[in-house]
Amino acid sequence: MFEPLVFGAVFIFSMALSLLFIARPNLLMSHEHMLRDLSAPQSQHTRPTPRVGGIGIILGLCFGCLFYYNEIGRDLLLALAAGAVVFWAGLHEDIYRNVSPRNRLFAAFLSAALAIGVTGSLVPDLGLTDGALLRWLIPAVVITLLWSAGTCHALNLVDGLNGLSALYSMTASIGFIAIAGQTGDTDIQIVAGLLLVSVLGFFFLNWPFGRIFLGDAGAYGIGHILAWLGIILVARNPSVAGMAILLLLFWPVCDTLLSILRRRATRRATGQPDRLHFHHIAVRTVAMVAGRRGRFDNPIASLILAPFFSVPIAAGVLLWDQPILATIALACFILLFMVTYISAVKFFPARRFRRVRYVAAGSLGRRRSRLQVSPLSGIYVRESEVLDVRIFREAGKTDWTLQATAADNENVAYEGKFRTDIEAYDKFLKKA
Repeated sequence: MFEPLVFGAVFIFSMALSLLFIARPNLLMSHEHMLRDLSAPQSQHTRPTPRVGGIGIILGLCFGCLFYYNEIGRDLLLALAAGAVVFWAGLHEDIYRNVSPRNRLFAAFLSAALAIGVTGSLVPDLGLTDGALLRWLIPAVVITLLWSAGTCHALNLVDGLNGLSALYSMTASIGFIAIAGQTGDTDIQIVAGLLLVSVLGFFFLNWPFGRIFLGDAGAYGIGHILAWLGIILVARNPSVAGMAILLLLFWPVCDTLLSILRRRATRRATGQPDRLHFHHIAVRTVAMVAGRRGRFDNPIASLILAPFFSVPIAAGVLLWDQPILATIALACFILLFMVTYISAVKFFPARRFRRVRYVAAGSLGRRRSRLQVSPLSGIYVRESEVLDVRIFREAGKTDWTLQATAADNENVAYEGKFRTDIEAYDKFLKKA
């Protein structure tokens, strides 16, 4: 079933195309657009970088599917082909930057509708209703559309760190290989395996240094593939619990739902980007633990997040035919996700400076000066603005100094002298 030469060729093909775009970034990308990316609110990189890595992944997968054409079911092939619509919309945005988030989401729904039309495959139920949804066409169609388009959009939103989306996609592919092995769907195993090695070819160039990015085409394209691997698997096999498959898709979908709720709560546009996704919090946490921002905060955060999406995927594999247990597990992971996120935002960052620190004052040779740092210091988040607040005073001095800097570029936002640290903190709150 798995031909090593074919899978090796797909890996090399994907990596070779990525290397080509790295060597010739202006081949498809505008240098002006790459420079503009640096100022995006959600940006984590510091140099112009091509964002067309998805081309090598998707074309590598297509190359492998051609070899296995006679072994892949017609429904799966047609479902994958329907993803060309959303892939093309994402690629157009990557190159020309003229496709709005709403239009990309529309393209994702269009690909989903096309896949339903050409395959006739729907999510009959989630393993909880004994096929009840199958008797009602409209609910089944709506759930399938949301499943497919939602996964596409979600994977694009979590594509914010070097290697994060690639690591998740490879882990989810392994999950599909394992479940399909239980049901005997060898064609799903083949496609998931081809996706795994194709993403791997891109991963080595994306992590840790971010020489190339996945781009909207890659994120939406992979999202469509993962979504329909799950839909076809559930549609073919009534024994497969839909809730277990949702565990494989848990991470991007849950983070996206959280971002929607967060933006609604702050009355911001749902499609407006920010730096408050879980992976952004993880990067700042790495910097806080290290005591400073470093070059490898981004790739290290991706590794730290790996267990967060790997454990739900492992649970989905173990509970693939246990719908009730899979539902309970899904609810527990959602609760854990929310609690962890809120704790990271509200508590852990605020304790960054809750210790006395010693810093050198003045030029070399002077006596080291002792600073007392107020426990009110810390990282504070207001909408998309992240401020590093430091309240301190020198030993023997009575006045406290307030310094509030932008966490991303260290530009001073607020500064002043106050009689108490509480007065300094109150002044910061009024200004912020």
